[in-house]
Amino acid sequence: MTAVTGRQVADRFFDEYRIGERAEFPERVVSGDDIREFADLTGDHHPAHTDDEFATPLFGGRIAHGMLTFGIVVGMTVELNGHAVAYGYDRIRFPRTVLAGDRITATSEVIELRDHKRPELGLVTKRYTGTKADGSVVVVCDHILAVQKRP
Repeated sequence: MTAVTGRQVADRFFDEYRIGERAEFPERVVSGDDIREFADLTGDHHPAHTDDEFATPLFGGRIAHGMLTFGIVVGMTVELNGHAVAYGYDRIRFPRTVLAGDRITATSEVIELRDHKRPELGLVTKRYTGTKADGSVVVVCDHILAVQKRP
């Protein structure tokens, strides 16, 4: 198992991935402005995200949208590889809420390698996990990448 820290920059083919390969990414603070701007961008102004009076008794404050948390973790874990493109995401879960001011770290781990129906491609599945400073998991998903095989 390989551990990498920070932005992943790669120029690698399918056969260069290994199950168990792991990367860790530095923390990012989710701000109240992030939550407000995401609400404006998407039109999702549910009071859990926008109204302190509503959200505080239920959650301890305004919570980040699940998809905002997902987007932040995906952005943190993205591998910059010219031989790979996103193929899809599976099993997206939000086991804990994220409040404005929470610090999130992210990890990715290669959990599956398989062939694609097109023989020049392989599918790499990475599990992304976003975690708050207290150790609680706030998002987990499987990201499938279509990666070119070595010519």
